[in-house]
Amino acid sequence: MQKRIIENINNPENLEKLYQENKQDFFKSFGEISDDYNSDLVRFWKIRLASESEIKTTGFLKLDLLIVIILSLVTGFLVKLPAFFTQINEEFFYTRNLAIIVFNGIILFTFWQNRNFNKNRIIIYGLIILILSLFINFLPNTESDSILLSFIHVPLFLWCLFGLSFISFDYKNTIKRIEFIRFNGEFLIMTGLILIAGGLLTGITIGLFSVINMNIENFYLEYIAVFGGVAAPIISFYLIRLYPNITNKIAPVIARVFTPLVLITLVIYLISMIFSTSNILEDRDLLLLFNVMLLAVLAIIVFSISELDKLKEKNVNVFILFLLATLAIIINSIALIAIISRVTNGLTPNRFVVLVSNILIFINLILISKNLYKSYFKNKQLDSVEQTVAKYLTIYAVWTIIVIFILPFVFGLN
Repeated sequence: MQKRIIENINNPENLEKLYQENKQDFFKSFGEISDDYNSDLVRFWKIRLASESEIKTTGFLKLDLLIVIILSLVTGFLVKLPAFFTQINEEFFYTRNLAIIVFNGIILFTFWQNRNFNKNRIIIYGLIILILSLFINFLPNTESDSILLSFIHVPLFLWCLFGLSFISFDYKNTIKRIEFIRFNGEFLIMTGLILIAGGLLTGITIGLFSVINMNIENFYLEYIAVFGGVAAPIISFYLIRLYPNITNKIAPVIARVFTPLVLITLVIYLISMIFSTSNILEDRDLLLLFNVMLLAVLAIIVFSISELDKLKEKNVNVFILFLLATLAIIINSIALIAIISRVTNGLTPNRFVVLVSNILIFINLILISKNLYKSYFKNKQLDSVEQTVAKYLTIYAVWTIIVIFILPFVFGLN
């Protein structure tokens, strides 16, 4: 959309067509590039979009805010159920239901934000949540690795549901999937800022009451902080849609700053490993750290790609991402060798999941690296990288479903 707006920046008829085609994308994309142009037509569109935004904000602000408050209170109440009903075992409840409760609040707000009131979609979503909740809660309460892996993958499955609701169930639309990937970066930044601000407020509030000899720490942390914590993602979503030009200016800056820093850190770390006495083939904790690092690097690459300037040729950030992706492939190769050496001693649920996950990530990284190479060295469109990332989300979604619903029974709930 941004590229098409720039191509028609002096063509009023085509700009109007683009606006009518997708008002939300046009509003966001025009806001990102409008400061770079100074013409009567651009100034007209700034005034027009500002006035329409004001009308929209005035019309829905109070109702949206009311929905945010209701969903936050309901989500907070559900999270605190063990405190209200003492017969509920806290550990059992939270390990199985916390992610479902929190994500459900976010997803329901997504339905509202998209004005997606299609009965069939709402019923389908309700059935999925009901089946997931019943399945997870009826799994045996045992020290089973396969069941624990099922619990761990529930948030990933719910994130996929969140994405599905975000794109209004138009799962074949690659452009909307790319938009969801971009949104995740903005969403994490805004949620992080709100949680940091909430932490500061908590410390100040408890400190102020302690000065007047009133100890509210337990009550505040048990209730106010919990309700605020589960409300933070919903409020973040609300603020991003209310002020779309705030986070979309911060996200690219963070991507540009952190990507080279992560690259330098990984290079130093891999060199240090050569001289280290630790052996990844034997050290299970080091292998676990390697996999966590790999996931973090993949997330940074995906996030950074979505924030790049698609119109800039020979973008140095593309080259940095190519180096980072190549380095991630080396890390993944080392991890795969270590995992395969362990699998030869016997296949366990943990080893199986880590092995397959690493293979999926390995393939994803190779595809990303290939497209980044073509983009930088052969001047191919960078959009192909985003499309590769967006299409691969389906594979991750299928894998999470297998781990949650099938893996426990394959290993006999062991």
